[in-house]
Amino acid sequence: MKVERHYEDFQKPKKIEEGGIIRLTGKFLLDHEDEVLGLIRHEGALAEQKNPAHKVASIDKADGGITVQITDHNLTMHIGKALVHAYKGEHNYKFLEGERYVEVDWKRD
Repeated sequence: MKVERHYEDFQKPKKIEEGGIIRLTGKFLLDHEDEVLGLIRHEGALAEQKNPAHKVASIDKADGGITVQITDHNLTMHIGKALVHAYKGEHNYKFLEGERYVEVDWKRD
């Protein structure tokens, strides 16, 4: 007798969230927006040369702040650290448990 197996009973592998987001706020951005965005674009371009999948996906300006979507969590961390090194300011890193996704909040007044 042949045994039938029902594969739908097995748990499907969970899709892991990858990438990250950087949220920039503060009065410092008003005077230095071009410099800060230049740093972000430069670091993104360097990473993209090494691996085309690692890049800055989008840069959006809204409500006096800037939101940057990035395709790789390591690049998100790298850019966050580069901002702190170059421009100081307050920063916070949030890691989602079990995911490869990083949220970076950076602020300088």
